Amino acid sequence: HGSEEGNRCFYNIQMIIIRSLLAVQKVMMNDKHCFELYGYDVMIDQDLKPWLIEVNASPSLSADTQADHDLKVGLLEDMLDVIDM
Repeated sequence: HGSEEGNRCFYNIQMIIIRSLLAVQKVMMNDKHCFELYGYDVMIDQDLKPWLIEVNASPSLSADTQADHDLKVGLLEDMLDVIDM
């Protein structure tokens, strides 16, 4: 697979996330004083097609390895950038 297929895969993952949020937007809490972090489990098949496995409302932020720690610290830094802190 090349970069075009990889880019398409990431685009399709983004669309899965957007569509799943749109599907439940009417039942989600809407409070401008708080936010929630969701964890998406996505499986990618041999054709680079993403499949949504589950959405976690409170994903674990514990880390067992240095790579896992680095990934989650980066995620938290990005989250704080999004909320402008």
